[in-house]
Amino acid sequence: MNGRIVWLASYPKSGNTWMRAIITALSTHPHLFRVNQLGSGAQPFAVGAAFGRFGLDVRWLSRSEVDRVRTALLLPKGTEPGDDADPTPAPVLRKTHEIYRTGLPGAEPFPLQATRAAIVIVRDPRDVACSYAPFFGTTLDGAVDAMARPAEGGRASPLHARTPQPWGTWSQHALSWLAPDVPFPVHLVRYEDLKADAAGTLEPVFAAIGLECTRAQLDAAVDRARFERLQDSESQTGFREVSPKTTTFFRRGASGGWRDELSDSQIAAIEADHAEVMERLGYEFTTARPQRSALAQSRASRRRRGDRPWQRVPEHLGLEVIAGSVPDEIPDAARPRPWLQTTERATRVHFGDGRALLVEDGRRVTVQWDSHDDDEADADLSWLVQGWSMTLASLQRGQLSLHASTVRIGDEVVALAGQQGAGKSTTAMGLRARGHQLLVDDTTIIEFRDDGAWTTPYVRNVHLLPDAAEAVGVDFDALPPLAGRFGKSAFLAEEPPLEPHRIDRIVVLVKVPSASEVTLAPLSGAQRVQALRLHVNRRGLAPVILGRQRFFAQLARLADTTPVHVMRRPTDEWTLDEVLDAIEAGAPVTPAAPA
Repeated sequence: MNGRIVWLASYPKSGNTWMRAIITALSTHPHLFRVNQLGSGAQPFAVGAAFGRFGLDVRWLSRSEVDRVRTALLLPKGTEPGDDADPTPAPVLRKTHEIYRTGLPGAEPFPLQATRAAIVIVRDPRDVACSYAPFFGTTLDGAVDAMARPAEGGRASPLHARTPQPWGTWSQHALSWLAPDVPFPVHLVRYEDLKADAAGTLEPVFAAIGLECTRAQLDAAVDRARFERLQDSESQTGFREVSPKTTTFFRRGASGGWRDELSDSQIAAIEADHAEVMERLGYEFTTARPQRSALAQSRASRRRRGDRPWQRVPEHLGLEVIAGSVPDEIPDAARPRPWLQTTERATRVHFGDGRALLVEDGRRVTVQWDSHDDDEADADLSWLVQGWSMTLASLQRGQLSLHASTVRIGDEVVALAGQQGAGKSTTAMGLRARGHQLLVDDTTIIEFRDDGAWTTPYVRNVHLLPDAAEAVGVDFDALPPLAGRFGKSAFLAEEPPLEPHRIDRIVVLVKVPSASEVTLAPLSGAQRVQALRLHVNRRGLAPVILGRQRFFAQLARLADTTPVHVMRRPTDEWTLDEVLDAIEAGAPVTPAAPA
């Protein structure tokens, strides 16, 4: 054994306090045991004791120095970081809600020299949500969402004598402590097993950590720390650890109470968010695996979307976006479509009902989108910025915009071009599901360099119809709809790398009603120009904004420097896997010879 500390680690509202009550009851006279006598309550993030022990006022220290103080406080007196601690038989139990993590030498949050073991207490996340909501003063929906977002667990600063105390998500917390590289013994205790047989569950754990007690003593401690007795004690004297957002700490303590408290949608959301860890820990599901997987994809997308306001654009794109009024007319503007007005430096797009977009000088975007429709309260506006604005800004800067989704397949970057409805987004999402990296959907900005055409990825929603969402394993109904009633929903994939990528190949997707199978064939010369022309024209805007001569020069350069394949597939009677297999292979796939 290295040290004395045994960490009582748990995600909040998972039974840590009950465990501490049992341990405290072991060493307290039956007549003296009260709820406010619970030991092990001082969590390691609080470093105010540094003044009494070292004469240090942590308010004058840097964050990194405070981290070192935390580690020093955990070591036995007279022990320096890196020295072997003097082992003492009796363990010291310390509560923590933090995830397990390593740190810099001398600043480890859970130093090995001071640590003997950890007891990790886990509880069914559906029951955790029911306890989490009243304790933290949120709704059940809020609790469900909070448990799937990495939490910092409070403000960390030298001023408040606190180091960080990240909780992570419910899943991250459990995985961090149960990881195989944690350098000390970790004993897993399920709350449900404690409810079924607390003494039988804890007896081997306490023996392993050196907490000496007989079975009779343990049985008596468990009896004194029964949940209803803790409730009675709290009702008489109050409990110093109660949250200011609720009136009682000990609520129900039930195992399986979620069945009466959570709605079907809340249960499905928790099971989707934490399926992998729930399965590992032996919790049963009420939803089928495909449903969980599809909902998990959509909920993860929503969390990413929640961290990104619709008008936010990566700084490297140099685009300023504001909400405001857009003029009705642009003087001397060409009108390639009735709803488009454009000059070389300004383009106005009209979407009806007084909604419009104005892009100026490749740098400024004004969005006019007033809605009094309650159905659009959750609708996604970001397509205005990520699609139209980026396309128009790039053209105003003199760059082509290719109507294509771009994916990195191994070391190769492939742009999937096609007209509306050709299957670009579905194909890109299918490749993502196979482990490839989606760089951008639908709008690929072209920059020419000496060695070919390059593109810089940026965050853009994938727009999915219900059948496409089903094909790629995404829950369509759990995604926000696109503002404007397009019948599509917005899926936000993981943030791509922001460095430029050279495009190694362009695949043009084409539906051919007369085709009987999926084929992939290379194009050359004028075929390339003709195939690409439809996908850089951008509804007639590109030749107007770039000028026809510059437009055709860049189109020819793109066709000349980048290999182009055309993928033809039947309108029906094909599978997504056939398309993905062909794109991954890269080699031409031609129709089979007649028998």
